[in-house]
Amino acid sequence: MGFASLVRLITLLSALFCSLCITDVAVAAEFGDVELSAYALGSWPRDLEIFNQETTVPASIQDGFGAGLKVGLFPAALRRMVGLEIDSNMHGGALSFPNITNGHVNETGRSDLLVSNTTFNLVLRYPSGTVRPYIGIGLGWSRGTLLNPNIAGRDDNDFDTAHALAHQFLGGAQILLNPKVFLFGEYRYFLSDYHWEGLSMDFRTHYGLVGAGLRF
Repeated sequence: MGFASLVRLITLLSALFCSLCITDVAVAAEFGDVELSAYALGSWPRDLEIFNQETTVPASIQDGFGAGLKVGLFPAALRRMVGLEIDSNMHGGALSFPNITNGHVNETGRSDLLVSNTTFNLVLRYPSGTVRPYIGIGLGWSRGTLLNPNIAGRDDNDFDTAHALAHQFLGGAQILLNPKVFLFGEYRYFLSDYHWEGLSMDFRTHYGLVGAGLRF
């Protein structure tokens, strides 16, 4: 193969590659925005009452920290204003409460708490500009795990896990660094009810998120 033929072949392949790239971009642009995000999370739970072995007592839940991932789709058919996110996160915490069952009047029940959530979020956002505010609502599944519980009157193991439905309300804003990269901050109010063996509580918490993402 001569030099001229090699040049022609390279030119042809380059043109074909560019054509495929332009086609992919056009298809993606026509389809909508796909967003992949990672974030750090802070949890500020509400103090509440806990049901412990047929007795209802006030409980305290410590703040926790964790991390999460979410993937969102904003179709072009909906003008990229309405989207669906799949979101998953995990964070720690701890709970304590007076243990007044079975004569244990002066004792305190304690346990570390690990919470993991997976939700589907319906999001409404402002689709253009450098700052893009949004609001949404989510529905999904939550798992609350007691780690190394120390609760008199229970046959405690190293851990005890409860699964429950969950829902949340959210609002936040994206800040675009360029068309493909963005930062975001978000507030969530999250609700779920956990039922362990002889122990249950209505878990209510405020979440604060900061993260970064890519748009495809």
